[in-house]
Amino acid sequence: MKGYCAVLLLLAGPLWAAEPQLRVQAQLIPGASVVVGEQLQVQVDVLTDTWFTAAATLPPLKLDGARVQAPGGEAEHTTQVIDGKTFYGMRYAYRITPSVAQRFTVPALTVSAQPGQASAPLSAQSAPLTFEATQPPGFAPGEPVLVASGLRLSQTLAATDLRVGDSLTRTLTLQADDTPALSLPPPSAADVSGLRLYPQAPIISNLDDGRGAITGGQRIDRLVYRVQQGGHFSLPAISVKWWDSRHHRLQLAQLPALTFDAQAASAYTPTFSVAEDLKALGQHSRWQLSRQWMVWIAAGVLLVLAGYLLHGLWPRVPPLWRTLCATLRWVCRRLRLLALNPRHEKDFP
Repeated sequence: MKGYCAVLLLLAGPLWAAEPQLRVQAQLIPGASVVVGEQLQVQVDVLTDTWFTAAATLPPLKLDGARVQAPGGEAEHTTQVIDGKTFYGMRYAYRITPSVAQRFTVPALTVSAQPGQASAPLSAQSAPLTFEATQPPGFAPGEPVLVASGLRLSQTLAATDLRVGDSLTRTLTLQADDTPALSLPPPSAADVSGLRLYPQAPIISNLDDGRGAITGGQRIDRLVYRVQQGGHFSLPAISVKWWDSRHHRLQLAQLPALTFDAQAASAYTPTFSVAEDLKALGQHSRWQLSRQWMVWIAAGVLLVLAGYLLHGLWPRVPPLWRTLCATLRWVCRRLRLLALNPRHEKDFP
């Protein structure tokens, strides 16, 4: 009997077990002190003592004076021992890039998740966090700051046998580590006399490690110039000022100026000047006509017109003449008969 009771207690034990626990921990990476433009992370660990049946739901985060990138859909797995008990969890990260020098407060984040063996989704909060953003040395207040742990700047020029009217393209590629692509500044593009600049839309993208983790940003700018006159040209040098977050110092990346030549448009001169020939032809074709010559020309035109009309009407003249003569003879005969015998006037039609 006692053995049966022990078995029942073992089977009923899981039913009496306590509800699974949900814990949320947050910390700042790399720390609570950064410079303007430097990216830091709010690392959030969502932990439970069982397992998760689905991904956790994290709240949106907005900070005035900073750009915040929410965590992606994927999370890292982590295991921690808290008070001698093993917790299993998922690690998320908010990426924050401050744009002004001030003190920031990250409020408590309420996270909900569904642990295994839980009757309903559970919620837990992280502790509030604060960090300070300061202006790095070498940058004026309000000046855009590019912060990266590494930076690469390169250029190419596509131009061959240039002439007036041709185009050339200067391509600038900027890559920065541990910096989002939207933080990369556009290059300076000064006007060059004799060239017309046609800026193109930049190509902005994030760099990753091949496994989905963002490692930095990339910006590609294409500056298209059109040659307006011949001569020797020099595209100005490019410099990018940035703060090295790894060595904590100001750095300057530079690209040299690019020079090239463009030939002027060749002016073709024909052996015989067409313009001069037309001018001479126009002078010889001017007729000096007097009033008498104008009268003779008009008379000649009228004679030609009259001859043309007579030529068209002549075939109809003889029949008309014969008809007219016959009619006159008939009228004369009737008048003569009427004069000789007036009493027969009624007999005439």
